[in-house]
Amino acid sequence: MKLSIATWLTLLMIITVHGYQVKPKNFHQMVNLLQDQYVNILKDFQQELQVWQQTKVRTARLQQMFHEWKFSKADRRNDLEDLPIERQTTFCILCRSIVSQLMQQRIDGATRADLFATAYELCTSLQIQESDVCFGVIDINIDIFLHIFDERPNLGADSVCGVIFQSSSCVINDPEFLDWSVNVDSGGEPVSQSKHFPNSRGENDIKIVHLTDSHYDPKYEVGYNANCNKPTCCRNDQGIPDDPEDGAGFWGDLRLCDSSWASIEDAIDHIVEQHPDAAYIYHTGDIVDHGVWETSVSHNIRTMNRFHNKLVEAFPNTPVYNAIGNHEAHPTNVFAPPTVNRLEFSSSWLYNYLADVWDHWLPRSTINTIHQGGFYTALVRPGLRMVVVNNQDCYNFNWWILWNPGYLATQLQWLHDILLHAERNGEKVHLLAHIPYSSSGSTYFVCQREFRRIVERFYDTISAQFNGHTHRDEFNVFYSRENPEFAINVAWNGGSLTASHMNLNYVVYYVDPETYQVTDFESYIFNLTEANRFPDRRPEWFKLYSFADAFGMHNLSPAEADTMVKRLGTPAGRSELRRYWEFTVKMGDLSLAAGCDDDCLLNLLCRIVVSELNDDVKCDELRETFFD
Repeated sequence: MKLSIATWLTLLMIITVHGYQVKPKNFHQMVNLLQDQYVNILKDFQQELQVWQQTKVRTARLQQMFHEWKFSKADRRNDLEDLPIERQTTFCILCRSIVSQLMQQRIDGATRADLFATAYELCTSLQIQESDVCFGVIDINIDIFLHIFDERPNLGADSVCGVIFQSSSCVINDPEFLDWSVNVDSGGEPVSQSKHFPNSRGENDIKIVHLTDSHYDPKYEVGYNANCNKPTCCRNDQGIPDDPEDGAGFWGDLRLCDSSWASIEDAIDHIVEQHPDAAYIYHTGDIVDHGVWETSVSHNIRTMNRFHNKLVEAFPNTPVYNAIGNHEAHPTNVFAPPTVNRLEFSSSWLYNYLADVWDHWLPRSTINTIHQGGFYTALVRPGLRMVVVNNQDCYNFNWWILWNPGYLATQLQWLHDILLHAERNGEKVHLLAHIPYSSSGSTYFVCQREFRRIVERFYDTISAQFNGHTHRDEFNVFYSRENPEFAINVAWNGGSLTASHMNLNYVVYYVDPETYQVTDFESYIFNLTEANRFPDRRPEWFKLYSFADAFGMHNLSPAEADTMVKRLGTPAGRSELRRYWEFTVKMGDLSLAAGCDDDCLLNLLCRIVVSELNDDVKCDELRETFFD
């Protein structure tokens, strides 16, 4: 899942990022103006930091800056994409100022303890997080940064912030971070929309259940504080609040909490009871909780073990295809390349563990690539190939991008080569990845570019993509880079088995047995507020909607999805768009109470159609019709 600005600021010792922001028509002029406006202030800030480091005294001016820029509770919990452009630009320039200071300190001989103290003081002084969260996150991550800084002393702050603070207001110009690519085969079908798609759901369709983002928290305990002002709450070390209304519910909590075991177990049991005819289970990761300041290898393995044991118990004979989530790693999000030879940084422990537990469902032919990097391919049935990628290497918050961005091409090249093999053998592919490759998924934008090139080449081979991470019940449409009038592929998101302003859910897909296209899907939820009123009885799950029925879809082809999005992007489609938003947040009471105005709705539409950062052609088209 995407975490709040404050959490990611802490993870980079006070910097963070998030995804895609709808741009006003004068966006670039506004960014330039804001940068001019803030740059002198932030130069002053850097000078004050230097004085503080040299004298150990905070000047009155520095104290004033800390006070003016300190984080509110709302700042801690918002994503960057939900903030105004001025705030995004401020964070980017602030990032550059502080990273420059920290890197210069290291060049001047600062020790781990020195840099830890600086980062901790900044984190607590700006009230980015509570002191224990600041301490834990910095302690877990700082050695990786020191290794990268030491190995790459010429790494610029602009590059660091341009990668991690990825947004239209924080660009990167370093060719090393931009000029790598995948070798894409020149063959393939020309892009068109004349391909045959099934007209509607058929009685022989394959049923597939998709679950994702369970975020099981072993510390979740009923009655404990659900308003703790940390990255996750409802934990047994966070105290029982004076007001019982602030206590965690039995079946989970709509506030900033992860999942109780009761809700996860009930969801899986419900799938077994209600969908015994499911041919396959797709699980797209994020088992581990959001306690990012206190993860460990042993903690993560214990958490994953309980979840995987439940899957084996529930689906002993039904194939389960698993993908890794960004929270499975320790530190969270950090997946080192195989060429990093320091044992304390290696991700091999995770890949070895997953190769062992996934072995229950997978053929032995998958084991080598799982050990190598947590990705694999398997022939599901004649004509259908499963390809599962570990695209956390392309996640903005995987710090190893800063060490060697070129290594990101390795797995993408493997994906390309597997798709080429599938094409030559007449196979269709279902592609699983935890993080959406679209711009709403915080995927490094060069990976977005290269993935989009692969999709364009193999759009006729990839029958569907399946993602998690965002916790939203949503989808993304991929358009041709060369001919953007053509919608060529669709990625479906399974939502989440955890709550955070949204009810938890799982998704059931119906797939044509010849084309392996998704013909329809249904989202299943229960009302968490209602369920917590009756903790002694099981929640009442129900089908929230059928996508095809709810939006009058003839089929779920890319072309039909494009038609739907265009319809929702007109004033006449506003009520239908609002219904889509309600389904996206899974009718969560807190989300519904907060509402979604027209700007929010337009941003929601742009999340569907933008698959590459700053390629806003489709979003601009929607903007032109949205306010007609």
